[in-house]
Amino acid sequence: MKVGSSLLLCLLVSWALQVRASEVGETKLHDLLPNKKLTLDHDAAADQFTDQNSATPDIWTELRVLRDMVVKQNVELRTVKARLGASEKMGEDLRKENMEQSADLMDLRARLDASERRVEELKVQLENQAAELLSTQARVAVSENELQLLKTNTTEHQVDILIKDSAKVAFYAALTNSGKVGPHNTPKVLRFSKVFTNIGKAYSPTTGFFTAPVKGLYFFRFTVCSHRNEHIIMAVKLFHNGRSIMYNLQTWDNGYGHFEYMSNAVILELNVSDELHLVLPEGGQIYDNGNNHSTFSGFLLFGV
Repeated sequence: MKVGSSLLLCLLVSWALQVRASEVGETKLHDLLPNKKLTLDHDAAADQFTDQNSATPDIWTELRVLRDMVVKQNVELRTVKARLGASEKMGEDLRKENMEQSADLMDLRARLDASERRVEELKVQLENQAAELLSTQARVAVSENELQLLKTNTTEHQVDILIKDSAKVAFYAALTNSGKVGPHNTPKVLRFSKVFTNIGKAYSPTTGFFTAPVKGLYFFRFTVCSHRNEHIIMAVKLFHNGRSIMYNLQTWDNGYGHFEYMSNAVILELNVSDELHLVLPEGGQIYDNGNNHSTFSGFLLFGV
């Protein structure tokens, strides 16, 4: 811009000098060249004036061109200023965004440092827990070895002996206080409901069943009573695990109105959970009252 203005000023000065010379009508070369004196004739002066008049329109053309250049440069200058302003604003926005990103980066670095510290702490805790786990596993292995050694030393035979020595089984019970029981059309389990002794709780007065708590040799005895009358059958069966192993029966035709007793005993080898009970056959009848005429008893002789 400054160069264009200087050039325009020079052209204006040159044009003014030429206009002045044309107004005077002659060019005084001796003023421009003081050391040389020249003689000019009128014909030469006239030619010079004609050249100056013909040069004047070219100067105006050049001025218009220079003016157009200045206008164009002004437009370009404004465009450059606008672009510069936009660039400066964009630079300011980028600077602010950069500052925000820097703050976010610092926050992320702080969080990363905290996370790394937490990871290190967790690693230490994990190592400590792994050491505790190894110690616990070693203790468990020692305990298992000791238990295996104890099992080896304590044989199954010794365990059985301990169970047999500690097992105490004995029971004694009477039938009922209601008098006559039977006859029935079907066999009936006899429930000796009046229990006097039941060591080991192996006999159930609710069901009438004896259940062996341990393997061993057992002794059982029963006694039943009936009031003797004409055409009455006194009978009883002993069942082992649902199988009849004893059947006692007594009949008579001529009644005498007195009591008759029937008794028997058995020795059985029973396994754990074996069952024993007495059954009144169909058509049979027995008797009991407060005097306990009909009884059932048993006990463990020894374990096997």
